[in-house]
Amino acid sequence: MLIRDMNLGRDNEWERLYDPSRYPSPPPRFRPTLAQAQNQENIPRLLSWGKILTFEPFKESAVLTADDPGSSDLLSYAADKGHREFRCLSPTQNPSACVPCMDFSPWLMERVRRQEVDGLGEYLWRVRRANPGVGGTGEQIQRQYNELARSVMATALEEHLQDASAEAYLDLRVALIVLAAHETFSGFIMAGEAADFAAAVMSPHAFRIAHAPALVQQRNEFVVEMGQGMDYWACWAPLSVEAIQSPMPPPDPEFHAMLGALSTLPLGSRAHAVDALRHLSADPGVPRSLASLSRQETRRRGLDVVESSRLILQAGLVAPASDAEGWLAGWTRRDLLAFLSQCEVKAPKSWSKERLGELALKECPSAVGERMEESGVVELATAHTEAAGRLSSYIEDVKETWRVWLGFGTGVVQG
Repeated sequence: MLIRDMNLGRDNEWERLYDPSRYPSPPPRFRPTLAQAQNQENIPRLLSWGKILTFEPFKESAVLTADDPGSSDLLSYAADKGHREFRCLSPTQNPSACVPCMDFSPWLMERVRRQEVDGLGEYLWRVRRANPGVGGTGEQIQRQYNELARSVMATALEEHLQDASAEAYLDLRVALIVLAAHETFSGFIMAGEAADFAAAVMSPHAFRIAHAPALVQQRNEFVVEMGQGMDYWACWAPLSVEAIQSPMPPPDPEFHAMLGALSTLPLGSRAHAVDALRHLSADPGVPRSLASLSRQETRRRGLDVVESSRLILQAGLVAPASDAEGWLAGWTRRDLLAFLSQCEVKAPKSWSKERLGELALKECPSAVGERMEESGVVELATAHTEAAGRLSSYIEDVKETWRVWLGFGTGVVQG
């Protein structure tokens, strides 16, 4: 029998014969084997019926207003940015991909502050309702996502991540809601990129990891059991306790200043900014547009690229680029030839990319500058260049911690 995850709505090959009641709670020993687990009675209730929900238990907004996180009306907050039918989803993506049309984290943060569980449940439902793998009546699905939101709100985040600020725990709870729209908080989450997102959005905050041996033991037991039947998991090596560390950023003033600027951004834009800083610091000689510097994983959680780019520039993390030569170095020969043709500059098709770039700078420098401005090309802000160069290594250092915690330490119950 095959489990279909209620949130992902897709057949996960490695979820065959998995007993979801066993994780994340650490078992004293293995109870059913994988072969036995297929007959557990709780499996049938998780099966999906492969249809798109059309039931609308939540009220439709009659008036669309400007973005206002304080408004409890989700559809008013989304305004007219979403899909015509699924108004919280991207109008440019297939609705079945369940990609939010914008960064909803400011609205979610207000709901978390006010303990509005129904609002959080509505967000999860509206993001997931176009998924053909979600089955059941509208009332059942509404209750299901309300219970998931309630579990996120009730879980004790301090059990494994301690000594953090109230702002850190608020951001973390909102991040869990954002992730819950697509993920299941079990060992299977380790196979995706949720840990990258968590490490990015939580980078401004410091936590002390607690009970690390217990988390690592659960992780290793999960990998061993899954590896008995799946080659994918069999390739995962055992993890030592030393491999995970407390997410505590470097305390030096330069790194602290960069994180301070990141902390002013909503979560989606914060992940976008981390994407941009990591890329620009890895290749500082090639300016890029912020629109081209967001990872698919970041956009999948909800991102208005134009608005996010504005906020990142406003935060002072990047600056408009001035290195036209470096920018043109990132163009292809075809792009350069087309640009020169538009400028009515003749160039032999046999010329190298470097010679074409030099010709563009010589013959039409103003057109190059205008194109740079139109494209929103940026480079690292001078004040954050050094710290941005260390951001990638810090993210990589703590990513395994977030991977294990998301799989076995959240305490979120998903029925």
